[in-house]
Amino acid sequence: MYYPTQKDIDDARAAGYDEAIIEQAQRRISLGLRAVELRQEIQYAFAGVQLGDGIGLYEARGIDHHVSEEDCAACRANDEKTDWRRIKLEDLNRCNSSLSFFDAAGMRFHLPAFMQADLGEDVEFDLIYHLVFGSQLEELQALLNDTQKAVVINYLKLQLDDVYQRHHWDTISDALLGYWNQ
Repeated sequence: MYYPTQKDIDDARAAGYDEAIIEQAQRRISLGLRAVELRQEIQYAFAGVQLGDGIGLYEARGIDHHVSEEDCAACRANDEKTDWRRIKLEDLNRCNSSLSFFDAAGMRFHLPAFMQADLGEDVEFDLIYHLVFGSQLEELQALLNDTQKAVVINYLKLQLDDVYQRHHWDTISDALLGYWNQ
């Protein structure tokens, strides 16, 4: 997600951009500052979370591709299992379908990496969809502690304030009033 800086706005104003576009960019600055804070909250809330027996990133991709159990095990051998911060953006984008094939433990381990990437990079996945329609949400919530749940809620609230996510606003609102409010 791109968040402009004050320099970007000053440059746009100097280049003669329409004031409405500049006002929209100024609103995005505050979203960007919230995103920076949220990224720090994610680091803290998910520090030390490990994959354990959960389904890994490449293992989930193998499941999606209907590979044999033996090949899935080989995929799992390449998965990061101890530190979600080591997972690269390229791997998240390459394995974006994995979001649909994680079990709850796999989702808990990978969720902070996906949120971090979505808040700061050009991504090729739709994390919001999996946080409002995911098949493992009850099981995921049971694994998350209160701090981790609060971070997910803050992530969804930030997306609810982002005009670029307006196509998700109704489902985010429903999720925040529903099962993320429990």
